[in-house]
Amino acid sequence: MTDRRKKIPLKKFFPNGFDKTNPDDMIKLTVLIQEKAAKNPEYEGYSVFSVDSDNQYAIIAPMDMDSDDINDGIKAVKLNISECADTASQKKTVFNLENQPQYQGYSVVDFVRVGSAECLVILQQLDEKATAARRIFADVLNVQPWNIRINRTPENGWKIRIKEGSVTYQASKYDKKMQEAVEVVGKKGWFFKADPETGVIMVYPGVPPTFPEKIPMPSGLWQKADLRHAYFGMKLPDKGRETGDLLFNDWKNGPGVLVAGASNGGKSVIINNLIYFALAAGCQLIICDDEDKAADFKWCRPWVMDKGWGCDGMEYCSATLEHVLDLCKQRADVIKRYDKMNWWGLPDEVKKENPPILLVCDEIAQWAAPFTVPAGLSKDNPTRISGEYEKGIRAISFLALKRISQKARFAGIFFLYATQSATAPNGLDPSVRLNLASKILVGAKVQDSVRDNVLNDAKNAPKVEENIIKEGRSIGTGVAELVGQEACVYKGFYDEDKKKGLEWADILRAHLEQVRPAPGDENSGHWSWEEVVNAVPAAGEKPDDGMFDSVDDSDDGFPTDGFGEDGRDVADRDKPLKGAAAAAHASKLYAAGVDVPHMSAIDAAMNIGRLSAEKGL
Repeated sequence: MTDRRKKIPLKKFFPNGFDKTNPDDMIKLTVLIQEKAAKNPEYEGYSVFSVDSDNQYAIIAPMDMDSDDINDGIKAVKLNISECADTASQKKTVFNLENQPQYQGYSVVDFVRVGSAECLVILQQLDEKATAARRIFADVLNVQPWNIRINRTPENGWKIRIKEGSVTYQASKYDKKMQEAVEVVGKKGWFFKADPETGVIMVYPGVPPTFPEKIPMPSGLWQKADLRHAYFGMKLPDKGRETGDLLFNDWKNGPGVLVAGASNGGKSVIINNLIYFALAAGCQLIICDDEDKAADFKWCRPWVMDKGWGCDGMEYCSATLEHVLDLCKQRADVIKRYDKMNWWGLPDEVKKENPPILLVCDEIAQWAAPFTVPAGLSKDNPTRISGEYEKGIRAISFLALKRISQKARFAGIFFLYATQSATAPNGLDPSVRLNLASKILVGAKVQDSVRDNVLNDAKNAPKVEENIIKEGRSIGTGVAELVGQEACVYKGFYDEDKKKGLEWADILRAHLEQVRPAPGDENSGHWSWEEVVNAVPAAGEKPDDGMFDSVDDSDDGFPTDGFGEDGRDVADRDKPLKGAAAAAHASKLYAAGVDVPHMSAIDAAMNIGRLSAEKGL
C-alpha cells in the first residue's frame, strides 16, 4: 500500500528554529499545512503526524491514518455478551469497570463482539481533560461516549474517531454545534475538519482569523480582467489560514450591485476596485454623483463615455440616466433583431459594436432621494419655487434609477448603486434593491437596521469579528452577499505609496493605462447645458439662483426679445397658447424674469411637475 505520508523540512519555514513543545510553532505549522491544502487539494485533510526528536522535519498524513502510539494505554476485558448487548447493559458495565481500582484512570472506549457469546470491552487511559472533551463531543453527536475514540494530536489538538454504525457525520446537522464545542474544549480560534466517509474529526488549535493591515492587489490580477471576475477584495481567511480566497462580482450573474456604507468607511475604495476591473475588461463607463463628491472619480474620467459624466449637478444626473435609458432601448432593439434573450447571447462582433457599460451611481441620496418642500411658504417664496424645482428633478432621477434596474441587466449595462443607507427616503426603494442582487456592505460596525435594508439574509450573514476591530485591522472591511457565493466578511484591496505621494486611485489609474490606454481626457463625458435641457426638459425651468448680475441687455439675445406685453411672441399674439403648452411657455418666461399676469410664481414652478408627469412620473 502506498505510504501517503509527506515529509516537511522545518528549517525552510522556521529559519530561527522550530520547537514542537511551543504551541505557537505548532499552530504556525498547522497554518502552513492548511495553506498548502487550500492551493493543492491533494493535501486536503492532512495534519501533523509526528515531528522528529531534533525538530528538523515533520511528517504529515491524512486524518484517517493513525499514529504509531494509537494503542498506548489500552486494556481489554472479555465479558459475556449479555453484559454488552444493548445500551442499558453497556451503561451498567461501564459503571462497574470504571469504578474498579485496577482500572482507575481508564475509560471504556469500545465494545467489540468477538463471538456469539463473548464481548471484548476496550478501555483507554484518559486524563480528566480528555475525558471531559470526549463527553462534550459525544453530546454533540448524540452518542454514548464509548462510541467515539479520542486521542491527542501532535498539535495538542484532538483526533476523534466515530464508531462505525453509531452515527454518520452530517455537516448541516452537526457543524455549528461542533464548532461551539471545539471552542469550549479549546478556545476562540480553534477549528475542526470532519471526514464523514471515515468517521474521523480533527480538532486543531488556532487563533481567530484576521486580516493584514492592508491588502494590496495581488500582482497576478492586474493583467487578469474579465466580466465574470471583477475582483475587489479578499474574504476573511478560513480558520487555520492566514490568507483568504479572492472576492469578485460576476457581472453576468450579478449585473446589479448595491454598495452601502457610511462616508469615510471605504466605500469609494470598493467602487474604484470594481471600476478598474470593469474598464480593464472592456467596459465603457458612465458615472452619476453629487458634484461635491465628483473628485472621487477624477482618476477614471478619461475612460468615461460620451454623455457619461453626470457629476456636474442634479440635472446632469437626470440627463445621464435618461441617456442610459435610451441606450437600453437601442440595445433592446438589437437583441430583438438577433432573436436573443439578452446581450450575452449576441454574436461576438455585435457585442463588440455594443460594448458592455458600467453605470456607477454614488451618493444617490444627494440627488435622487424624494425631496420635501418646506411647508408654510407662500407661493411666490423663492425657497418654495426652488424646492418645487428640485423635487421634480430628483423625481426624474428616482424613476430613472428604478427603470434602469429593471431594463439594463438585459442590455449588457451593469449598474452599481451606492448610498449610505439603502432605503426609499435615500433614493432606493425595495423594488430597486430587489434588482441589485449583489450586496456589498461597507463598515466593521453597522447598525442592524442598515444590515436589514442591505443584506438579503442579515440574520444569518456573518459580522466583522471583534478581534479584527480590536487589532486595528477593520479599516476597509465589511460583509458581502454576492450572487453564487456564500455571504462573507471581506476586506477591500488597497495600497498607497506615501514616498511618491501616490494614493490608491493613482495606482489604479497607472495600471489601467498599461492595460487599456485612456481614450479620452479630463473633460470626457461632458454635457452642455443645452444638451441637458434637451434630455430633461424640466431642467429648462430652473429658477434663477441670483448668481448673475444684470447687464446691458439691449442686444444680448435675452429671452424676452421679440415678446409682446403679455409675454408671448408678437407673431403669435392672435394664436393663444392653451393647456400644458401655455403653462410651459409661461414658466419659461417667469424664469427669465418676465411678469406674466396669468401665471403665478408657484404655478410656474409646479409646471415642472407637470412636465415630469408627461414622462410617467
